[in-house]
Amino acid sequence: MNTNATSPGSLSGARQPSRAWGLWALVGGAALLVVIALLTIPLSARQQPVFAPLSTPEGVVQRFFDAVYRGDYAGAYGFLSAETQRTRSLAEFQNQIRYERNGEMRVDRVAVHDGTATVTVTITRFEPGGLFGSSQWSMQYDLLLERDGESWRIVGWPFA
Repeated sequence: MNTNATSPGSLSGARQPSRAWGLWALVGGAALLVVIALLTIPLSARQQPVFAPLSTPEGVVQRFFDAVYRGDYAGAYGFLSAETQRTRSLAEFQNQIRYERNGEMRVDRVAVHDGTATVTVTITRFEPGGLFGSSQWSMQYDLLLERDGESWRIVGWPFA
């Protein structure tokens, strides 16, 4: 009779399922960590930008461009002065401004005078693809703002 053989109910035979269970738990835990990491990366990359206070000319301009970027044309239109809104409709604004979405904006200078301000911004546009890869170009704009009570409004057409 062979005394080294193990019977199905013996102690060494019972260890094999627990080893398999432990291995599956380890693989499952590692997979869960990978999934959490893959979900965390895109969510952390979409951080809200830090804006200057809305009571400042640069804060108004930043929020204007943020609204344009998000496709909130009515919100962006709301940052225009009442006189500018009288000269152009929201539909005209939306038709022109929708082409300004592929890029990024940077405030370069702010010059505040009595009731007006000039905010100089640089807009860098990106176009993917093409023969030699993506291309980018930058343009600089001076936006005129006027004080409207405690806030500021953009005067005129921003990209004229």
